[in-house]
Amino acid sequence: MRAATEIPLWWLALTGLWTLTLSTPSAPELIAGASAAAVCAIAARSARRAMNGTWQFKAGWLAWLTPLPKAAVSESVAALRAVFPRPSAGKCAKVPVPAEPRAQHEARLAVATVVIGCTPGTMVVASPPDDTDIVVHRLLPDSPALDRVTR
Repeated sequence: MRAATEIPLWWLALTGLWTLTLSTPSAPELIAGASAAAVCAIAARSARRAMNGTWQFKAGWLAWLTPLPKAAVSESVAALRAVFPRPSAGKCAKVPVPAEPRAQHEARLAVATVVIGCTPGTMVVASPPDDTDIVVHRLLPDSPALDRVTR
């Protein structure tokens, strides 16, 4: 991806994320967030290039976001119910990811890591780029809804 495309995309995503965290956005906060996002966007591109990352995203992956709000709310409630009586609840599991050409596989791992990790019931522990599995810590034993959409 060319710098003229990638850096503005990172900047938009990071600025948007920053703005979502503000309860009452003011001009100084928006300027600070946009400035920090610009620095981080350049750093993100540099980091990806240093790792020789060449991602190829598929538009169909946006559909993975559909079950996210429902899963986040239901897993929040279930996670609180599981953790209070037993703070050591949960176990590690592997989530299979289809083998694809390297650029698509790395992009799928990145997007799947974000989508799966967005809910409180599951945390991505590892996503080795040369492996076809993502290792997750699952707090709730029957919460693989987001795992399925990433396949």
